[in-house]
Amino acid sequence: MTTIPPAAPAIAFLGTGRMGSPMAANLARGGFGVRVWNRTISRAEALTTDGAVVASSPAQAVRGATIVITMLADGAATEQAATGPDGLLAAGPGTIWVQMAAVGAEWTARLASIADARGIVFVDAPVSGSEGPARDGELVILASGPEHVRHMLTPVFGVLGRATAWLGPAGHGTRAKLVLNNWLADLTEATAETLSFARRLDLDPAEIVDLLQSTPLGSPYAVQKARSMLAGDFSPAFALKHALKDAELAAQAAQASCPVPSRPEVLEGSDLRCLKSDGEHRCRDLPVSPRHIVPPGASIHDHQRRSGG
Repeated sequence: MTTIPPAAPAIAFLGTGRMGSPMAANLARGGFGVRVWNRTISRAEALTTDGAVVASSPAQAVRGATIVITMLADGAATEQAATGPDGLLAAGPGTIWVQMAAVGAEWTARLASIADARGIVFVDAPVSGSEGPARDGELVILASGPEHVRHMLTPVFGVLGRATAWLGPAGHGTRAKLVLNNWLADLTEATAETLSFARRLDLDPAEIVDLLQSTPLGSPYAVQKARSMLAGDFSPAFALKHALKDAELAAQAAQASCPVPSRPEVLEGSDLRCLKSDGEHRCRDLPVSPRHIVPPGASIHDHQRRSGG
């Protein structure tokens, strides 16, 4: 159980979307004074029932705050919230900026530089987990940044997640997030391919999943997703545009350091399935559904041409 200090720091929370809203709500219910801002203000107003105060601008949100948390859509949106008119840079020197959105390595370095120039302490802390864990306070925080502020963030991260991994200097949290996203995409791709491959060999995919679960080969996540795929359960869990953004960020980081051929193939050659709800495309938790098994050494495009795909 997380113990909230008697004099809990005031928190400004910027970005109350599908992930940010439950995170801000947990902080407000957990005893922190929380002021929230969102580009579409109406999406933040529901948080008043949890005790949060809605601000009309980032500058108003950060006034008097010790900690500023950003959970916006991407790096560009985060930079705009920081440097635009009435941006979060109105926070004074010494304010702790905790950047929790997945924005990629380049944007993280850029935002850290912006913070440093204004004397703001930058902590890079993206999360592992989707809307359900965010709502339940079960995220894993991939934190990185200066050691001298970690004790102040311990109770904050304790409300938001079940575990916090401190990974070194700012930027390492994002790097870990990219690796985990790559692993997640690989697992989902391999799971879809395995089910398709089993069917092509006239095997019952459900029996293969049972077999995998009984061995060390069966990742609990992959087994869970395989059973959902077989049941036709593609309930929305994550915005498709954000899933694509995360995959592209992992691909960019990989190509900048070493070739990882699977990610471009996933992005370019897969059948991305989505549905439209409330005007937003959302991933059906089956981000890839391979039409073919690509032979080793062949590009997916060559294979599709040969097979008529």
